[in-house]
Amino acid sequence: MSKHLIIIGIVCFLMIGAFSVNAEKSTELFIPIGQSPGLSGKYTVMGKVEQVNSQNQTLKMSGASGSYTVKMTQRTFIYLDRSKAQLSNIYGTLADCKAGDVVEVKFEDNSRSKPIEWIKVQKSQ
Repeated sequence: MSKHLIIIGIVCFLMIGAFSVNAEKSTELFIPIGQSPGLSGKYTVMGKVEQVNSQNQTLKMSGASGSYTVKMTQRTFIYLDRSKAQLSNIYGTLADCKAGDVVEVKFEDNSRSKPIEWIKVQKSQ
């Protein structure tokens, strides 16, 4: 009997852990650019878009720590931060990224040599 309780406890623990990871990703949409707790400034890079290459799914950006060309994948989330216009944030596409836009990117596995997990694009309207 106690063996079954231990197994059930382990399964519940793993399910709760998986739910919290998914919950974090699903709430990222609602967090304004530069304000992601535990991520912004530590595991993310902020800057301005210099160039967008939709064919290669890349974006060139410049920030305080230099220039980056970041690669997107089909798994990359694009969030449009419209909080400055007092509008709700929404999901976007690469077509929403324009030269001059302020962006924040988070790389997969927190490695700047990997594609980006998500990008937030600040929009004023």
